[in-house]
Amino acid sequence: MGKNPGLKEKLIALKSDLPAQVLEEHFRLRPDMKAAYTGHQKMNFKNDVAWIISFLAESVWASEPALFEEFASWLRTFLASVGVPMKDVAESFDLLKSSLSDKLKPDEYELTGSIIDLGKQRLLIPEEKTSIPAREMPQTDLAGKYLGFLLKGNRSSALSVILDEVKNGKPVRDIYLEVFQPVQYEIGRLWQTKKISVAQEHFCTAATQLVMSQLYPYFFTGDRKEKKMVMTCVPGELHEMGARMVTDFLEMQGWDTYYLGANMPTNGVVKFISDSRPNFVAISATMTFHISLVEEMIRQIRSETCIPGKMKILVGGYPFKVAPGLWREIGADAFASDATEAAGIAEEFVLT
Repeated sequence: MGKNPGLKEKLIALKSDLPAQVLEEHFRLRPDMKAAYTGHQKMNFKNDVAWIISFLAESVWASEPALFEEFASWLRTFLASVGVPMKDVAESFDLLKSSLSDKLKPDEYELTGSIIDLGKQRLLIPEEKTSIPAREMPQTDLAGKYLGFLLKGNRSSALSVILDEVKNGKPVRDIYLEVFQPVQYEIGRLWQTKKISVAQEHFCTAATQLVMSQLYPYFFTGDRKEKKMVMTCVPGELHEMGARMVTDFLEMQGWDTYYLGANMPTNGVVKFISDSRPNFVAISATMTFHISLVEEMIRQIRSETCIPGKMKILVGGYPFKVAPGLWREIGADAFASDATEAAGIAEEFVLT
C-alpha cells in the first residue's frame, strides 16, 4: 500500500471552495430545493461536504478504501436517524466525484473516484454492513443500571452503584470491561442514532471519567514492576476514554504510567518521551482523519536521537480496527483493539 500525501493535500485545500460548488450543482439538478433551503441548511450542506472530504482525503492518503466505506456506513446510520434519504446522500457523493474531475490528474482522479464509488455502494446497501459504533454490545445488569443513571443525569447514583460493587469485592478490571466499555459504546450508538443529544453524550462520558478517577485508590496491589509507559493522543484528537482505560489497565498491572491525555502537540510528546525514557509508548486516534498525524508522531519519535531506537510503539483506535494492516504501514510495532489486548502486548514488549 502506497501513501499519497500530495493528493491528500490537494483534497484538503479544496475544502474551502468545493462544498459551495457541489451545493450549486445540487441546486442545478434540483431547482425545487434551491428555493426550499434556508441559509442554515445551505451552511449545513457545505459543512457536510467538507466533512466528507476530510474522511476521503485520509482514505486516499493511506490507499485504504475501507476507511471511507466505514465512514459511509457511519454516515448512513447517522443521517437515516433524522430521515435523510440515502439517494440524496448518494447524489452528493456523485456530485463530489464529478466536481473533482477537472481538479485532479487522471491517476489521482481514478483513485479518488473509485474510493467515492465504494462509499456510495456502502450507503445504498444498508444491510451489507453496520458501522462499528452502531453495533449493539451485550450488557450486564450492572451495566444497564449504570447506563440508566447516566441517561437520567444522576451522576451520584452512577458513582455509588460502581463503588458499592468494588467495595464488595468486584475487581476494578471487571468494572472496566463489563460496565464502562459496553456503556461507552452504547452511548456512542445512542448519539449516532439521535436517541440522545451531543450534550447528553458529553455528560455521560465526563461522568464516567469522574467515576474512573474515584476508582484509582483500588488499583494498587503493591506489586510494582519498575516498567514505564507513556500514553498520548495526537494533536486535535479529543476522544480519550480508550486511551485512559489502557493506561489504567497497565497501572493495575504494576506499571508506572504517564498519561498525557487528549490533543497533545507532537513536539511536546517527543520531549516528554526523551526525558522519561519509557519502555514503550502508546498512541491513540479515534478520528479517521488523524491517522497521518499518528504516522507523523511516530516518525518524529523514531528520529529523535535521545530516544532509544528499540523502544516499542503501540497504536490503537477506531481507524486501525477498520483497516487491520494500517498500523504496520505507519511504522508502529503493534496494534491493540482494546485495553485487555494492549496490556498483554505491553508485557510482551518488555520481554523482547
